[in-house]
Amino acid sequence: MIGIKYFLLTGASAIVFALSISMAKAIEQPKIEEALQSINTSVAQLSEKESVKLEKNLQSDLNIDIDAEQSIDRLTNVSQLKDDENSPEDNIEQVTSVSQLSDVQPSDWAFGALQSLIERYGVIAGYPNGTFRGNRAMTRYEFAAGLNAALDKINQIIAAGTENNVRKEDLVTLQKLQEEFAAELATLRGRVDTLEARTAEIEAQQFSTTTIMNAEVIFAVSSAFGGDPPGGCRVLDDDTGYFFDVVYPQSTGDRDQIDEVDCGDREEPARNTVFSHLTRIGLQSSFTGKDVLRTYLTTGNFDNGGFTNPESLNTYMARLSHQAGLNNKVYLDLLEYRFPAFNDKVVFSVIPFGFELSSVLSANSPYFDIGRGSISRFGQLNPVLRIGGPMDAGVGFDWLIADPVRLQVAYGTRDSGDFGEGIFGADHSALGVQLVVRPTQNIVTGISYVNAYSSDGTLGTYTGSVNAETSGLWSGSSIPAPPNEGNLSGFEPCCRYFLGDQPAHTNAVGASLQWRVTEKLTFGAWGGYMFTNFLEALPNFPIEGAPNGIGNSAGKKPFANAATFLVSLGISDPFGREGDLLGFLFGMPPKLVDAGPETQGTPVPFFEQVVREEDPTPVTDNNDNLNTVSQFTTDGRENLPTLPKRVGVRDKATSLHFEVFYRFRVSDNVWITPGFFVVTNPGHIADNDTIFVGTLRTTFRF
Repeated sequence: MIGIKYFLLTGASAIVFALSISMAKAIEQPKIEEALQSINTSVAQLSEKESVKLEKNLQSDLNIDIDAEQSIDRLTNVSQLKDDENSPEDNIEQVTSVSQLSDVQPSDWAFGALQSLIERYGVIAGYPNGTFRGNRAMTRYEFAAGLNAALDKINQIIAAGTENNVRKEDLVTLQKLQEEFAAELATLRGRVDTLEARTAEIEAQQFSTTTIMNAEVIFAVSSAFGGDPPGGCRVLDDDTGYFFDVVYPQSTGDRDQIDEVDCGDREEPARNTVFSHLTRIGLQSSFTGKDVLRTYLTTGNFDNGGFTNPESLNTYMARLSHQAGLNNKVYLDLLEYRFPAFNDKVVFSVIPFGFELSSVLSANSPYFDIGRGSISRFGQLNPVLRIGGPMDAGVGFDWLIADPVRLQVAYGTRDSGDFGEGIFGADHSALGVQLVVRPTQNIVTGISYVNAYSSDGTLGTYTGSVNAETSGLWSGSSIPAPPNEGNLSGFEPCCRYFLGDQPAHTNAVGASLQWRVTEKLTFGAWGGYMFTNFLEALPNFPIEGAPNGIGNSAGKKPFANAATFLVSLGISDPFGREGDLLGFLFGMPPKLVDAGPETQGTPVPFFEQVVREEDPTPVTDNNDNLNTVSQFTTDGRENLPTLPKRVGVRDKATSLHFEVFYRFRVSDNVWITPGFFVVTNPGHIADNDTIFVGTLRTTFRF
């Protein structure tokens, strides 16, 4: 049953008064006022109990899925290009026939009045889903908004010389209503004048009529303690240290040209309090109103890997979400173009620069936001969606198959602009496929699959142990060669045969879940398993009886399997403050749970370069297998050349990640987030002490 409570006017809001015009003789004024009490308006939230929001939000988020309360809703928008402030269900459309309103029946008492209003004045509109929602209530201010719009419509009719279409009794009723709501109309018109003036000012001062400029600036005070070990190692120049200078000075050195890391002669880890920033400027344009062209420029100053540096905590598990070591130089970080097709059911993404799998595949995480989400890199999203690391170019699409189901596909590569390699011959590439399903209004699930190739067998998530990230430390390592080989490549005399980069394929599966248990409580979880298989077998030379041979490992192809998971609880507005978020996260960073064939070898440090243009930083987790240049191992044992190092070894311990943060909303443009995280057995090494990392992050968006 519809009522006289909620009518929508094209280009304005509710227009209840119009029905009262047609039924003025049948309905007394007190009944009208009794019926018009409260309603959600589509103009400017003109309720006396609510603040008036007169300015359109000209900002565009630099990220998607920003908090526990909003991310579930955002995942239902296939294009990810819709205005963040408006739900598609709240938009109104002109109605040309009462039959277009699915919830209005000929038997309804107001059917005739609606039909007359539509045919005579054309002042009725409905929702895109074809409903009218006539039983909703409204306030006097909202009624005044509809009355004002209807007066404008009548004036248009008179100005057009078709005043004969307006009935005299309707004009009398309009005059009475105008007198009754004179105060509200005056207030409304004053607000409209203010809005128009403000809009004119914004248009005059805006960056461009077709391009919107926005920015995000993050300032953070961060500190760390614990981790003794890991950390306190020394970074030495290539081919220097005890091994090269004393044990085997006649060696030609290792085949790589990267720095050495000495963790056998450690010092106190550098864990000073630091002040850093990350600044991003975005330009967003649209040519059709539905497409989006985005460009981001980025700079930052948390240099040398931050707390991941060997001289500090020496582990990826200490990395903060917002850090970037760009030495305050400005770099292009992203260039992308997105456009819808096939009746807006599919959104295509073309990203010539700045591609990651998560650029297209939804994170389905409440904390995937650099400035307002988790404070740790690991807590942001499933590491499966980070496989391949920062790539250059990529393409993808997001297809809304049906209201609850979306299919997403993305493919990207590194060095795609190299004419010698191209898109399909790049040294790193990744193909990701994800199915996102929303079975209920409060639950979103995702199932993902990633197929990746890397020329050096690395994962590129930069969240787990070095052992897991390198799939067993194979690439760049040296293994024993026949005793009379005479080849001085690699480290001598233990491991003469230099393997170089070992190409590998990685197949990974992941799953994610967001469940809004209550209006304020959101449960999140994700997990992943990564299967890496190297493409080349280990050398199979005749080394039977050789003291430093690799024995049964010869001729076999190495493999490595890694696993990860995280569960979280997010409490929105915990103290009644809108926009605040309290987050609790617990999980296991990527761990190498199975690997082989285990054999003697001398690995080299792994270098992280999480952010494009960032200086590479060696990381070892204080793993004894990576301590190749010191006289002593990390536990004080003599590090003699005869002491066998190992490659293809699974992680023996388990690191657990605990994180707590509170995002405090100061305004629509400022957030302050204190938080800390704790990691036990960092690097999945039992001898490593627990690390503690804390930060006070302040985020400005404008």
